[in-house]
Amino acid sequence: MKPEWLDTKEYPFKSHYLQLEAGKMHYVDEGQGAPIVMIHGTPAWSFLYRNLIKILRKKYRCIALDLIGFGLSDKPDDFSYKPRAHAANFEQLMDHLQLKDITLLVHDFGTPIGLAYAIKHPENVQRIVMINSWTWSLSKHQSFSKTSKYLVGPLGKFLHSKLNVSARTLVNELFGNEDKLPEPIKQHYIKALGNPDQHVKKLACARELVGVSKWYEELWQQRKKIQDIPTLILWGERDKLIKIEALQRWKKFFHECYVIHFEEGGHFLQEDSAEEVANYVSNFVKEEQKKHHLIPDH
Repeated sequence: MKPEWLDTKEYPFKSHYLQLEAGKMHYVDEGQGAPIVMIHGTPAWSFLYRNLIKILRKKYRCIALDLIGFGLSDKPDDFSYKPRAHAANFEQLMDHLQLKDITLLVHDFGTPIGLAYAIKHPENVQRIVMINSWTWSLSKHQSFSKTSKYLVGPLGKFLHSKLNVSARTLVNELFGNEDKLPEPIKQHYIKALGNPDQHVKKLACARELVGVSKWYEELWQQRKKIQDIPTLILWGERDKLIKIEALQRWKKFFHECYVIHFEEGGHFLQEDSAEEVANYVSNFVKEEQKKHHLIPDH
């Protein structure tokens, strides 16, 4: 059952669910071809990728999930909401779908969750597309005080300061530089956070996602397993939440890395530059397939 607040013209996709121990995980699975798997951050959900899916499903199989606690997935009280748990759920979805030749499209907190899978199953992940993200421990970062040493600069400080604000305030502030975002679209992010008691456990998951330094460090230590995966980085330069230094680190990290700068783009390129993003993703996948002779002769 789709909720009453969901505009099915804006989000015209069939809903699929996978029953997990934590609850039902919602995902969409549209189109045919090489799979592009899209992972959201907080406090977004698969709705963020709707306009990309509408374009990319003409050539590719587009899968976009809602992490447990987000979007149309269950919001259980007894789930840990730690990124390790989200990563385990994501791996179960990938096992369920039995995907190969995957392009991982990751953003924000979805990046460590997606890269954890790629580190564990590098044979299944052929390409990575990344939008404004990070995945490493900041526990040794000298510029942070003791109380904020695990935070990701402005993003971490913002999330910690907003744990008790209303969903509307949170969404308005997160999408603050998305001036053209219409109110009905904002409502889809607000309503998807659940009722005031839920709100993804007062964004406890956000606190967890920022603070689990040890898990990020474990991923970072295994980074060599994915450094050779061809990667496209799309970066909104007006991102107030993740600093440009993160991009510099990613550029050094991947051996085959292409970077596209969006000078006017913010943290949510999927909203303000969907068509451009979709075109870059499509061209990247096509060119990489040509390199590896994966396109069948017609």
